[in-house]
Amino acid sequence: MQIAFALLAHGHPDDIGRLIRILVGQGHLVVLHYDRKAPQASFERLRDRFAGCAQVRLAVRVAVHWGEWSVVQGTLNCLDAIEAAGWDPTYVYHLSGMDYPIRSSAELTAFLERNNGDEFIETVAADTETWVKTGPQRERYRYRWPFNWREQQQQTEICFHLQKWLGLERGFVRDMTPFMGSQWWVLTWRTLKQVMALARTPDIVGFFRTTLIADELFFQTLVRHLVAEDRIVSCPLTHYQFSDYGYPILYHADHYEHLLRQNFFMARKISLHDPALRDRLDAVWSGEVPLAPFPDESIGEPTLEYDDWRTVHRDGVPGRPVPGRSQGTWYEDQKRVTTPWFAVLGTSTLELRAVHRRLARQPGLLCHGQVFHPALIEFAGGSDGFAGYGAGDTRMRDVSAPCFVTDLVGAEPRRLTGMLLRWKQGHHIPELAVDRPNVRVLIVDGDPFLAFAEELLGPAPLLADSFNPDALRSVPPCVVANRFRRFLSEYDRHAQWLAKQFGKGLKHKPQGWIVRTRIGSGGKDWFAPVDMCLELPQAEEASDDHDLREVEDVVARTRNIVQDLLLSGGIRKEAMQQIRRDSRNLGMALALL
Repeated sequence: MQIAFALLAHGHPDDIGRLIRILVGQGHLVVLHYDRKAPQASFERLRDRFAGCAQVRLAVRVAVHWGEWSVVQGTLNCLDAIEAAGWDPTYVYHLSGMDYPIRSSAELTAFLERNNGDEFIETVAADTETWVKTGPQRERYRYRWPFNWREQQQQTEICFHLQKWLGLERGFVRDMTPFMGSQWWVLTWRTLKQVMALARTPDIVGFFRTTLIADELFFQTLVRHLVAEDRIVSCPLTHYQFSDYGYPILYHADHYEHLLRQNFFMARKISLHDPALRDRLDAVWSGEVPLAPFPDESIGEPTLEYDDWRTVHRDGVPGRPVPGRSQGTWYEDQKRVTTPWFAVLGTSTLELRAVHRRLARQPGLLCHGQVFHPALIEFAGGSDGFAGYGAGDTRMRDVSAPCFVTDLVGAEPRRLTGMLLRWKQGHHIPELAVDRPNVRVLIVDGDPFLAFAEELLGPAPLLADSFNPDALRSVPPCVVANRFRRFLSEYDRHAQWLAKQFGKGLKHKPQGWIVRTRIGSGGKDWFAPVDMCLELPQAEEASDDHDLREVEDVVARTRNIVQDLLLSGGIRKEAMQQIRRDSRNLGMALALL
């Protein structure tokens, strides 16, 4: 029994490489189609990694777009690569880069040996049965879809309704009966060679090219056309679930036991941001974790846990997620997180850098940098990746800030995780951190002149960037004064908001879990609130003194330069004196501008 895996992927080369490695590690064959839209460097990393592996082949790449024929073409290219390699597998298992085994390789092989000759593909009669939860079903093949539904919605709607108005409904190619189902199938190589022959005929390709979501129609229909009904097992061997709204459910480490109870061999979609689940499933795939076998006749039957829990626990169980159910756009996954973490709120990168350096030296802490910086995610230790995110994955991070923070916190089980939240970064995470009872919050009251200087020279610096206040002298004083007036009003609103958040946190957080400090105030005493908030040993270090002197020196130089420019630009000296006296309440200073 030889199994070849046809793998479709479009990103995350390290995770794809890991999946390929465990598959070939059990003696299987793998052919990979890597989306041509993906970065060339990612493809080359995978190509170089498996260059000398006889069990791996790379398919000709095409740019894959959701719902289009290109999804099927990528799969056909995998089959062509199997044929070109001279392989003669018994079965081809179709899977994606977000799939992962939930049973052992030996159990999968034994199952296919016992059922050799059967075709495992979900097939539902599309004309008479309802399979699609939301959106069109029969319209997918009765009309032509020349535009991408997601990327060209307006053109798609116009084209569809115009065809209906003109009565351009069409019949199915060669009068075949249409069938639909999951694109994730396990088929014999013998049958797939017949499918490949049909896929080379112009009328078949021409018809399916203009259907909508052809990957849920093409193989399903042709297999039903080619194979006797009693040889088709109408279910996939890959477990997947959709919510009532048609969105796929994403599995995390706390779904491990749930997945092992399913009568399937693979599962999708496994979160790319939760490597802990993959770690545990690796042991399942290798056979190190013994599981009771399920009867062959129960294959493809999911347990009813999802539906039962959704019905009984509409709002979820505290601390546990309900697959497919949103926790609300404000908290999202943070609503179920009880693991402690900490956030450092500040108004300038330079001041936050001093705090970060001190915290990074603590063995019991994992302190990330400005994880919501617009240009880069600053992971602890300058790492290029963490919790499934790359340092450049800012767009993915911004899809859901609470879920991103949840992933960071969940990826470090031993140390207390924290992050820097600079003013104007982090979306609503600073307020969420104050609201959540499991989050320690350290507020660094910054120097307004330093925050203004960083904004004036913009964009906000990274922790590793140098800051030279002398660069301010190149800005005309009248420009500096004009921008400072607008800045100070915005800074005052932020200061008032911080005061409100601090008062709110004092009421519901444990004592000492929210504190305020000002770097340089009282010499080394500014460390004390930091140590108290995070329960750190109060040990003085020479490096602390160096960091403090560095910040105090730059703040003093920046303040002098900014004040000189403001005076030259027409700002009253009394206003600047008032700012120095009380930077938490700038109402009087604003009145003097």
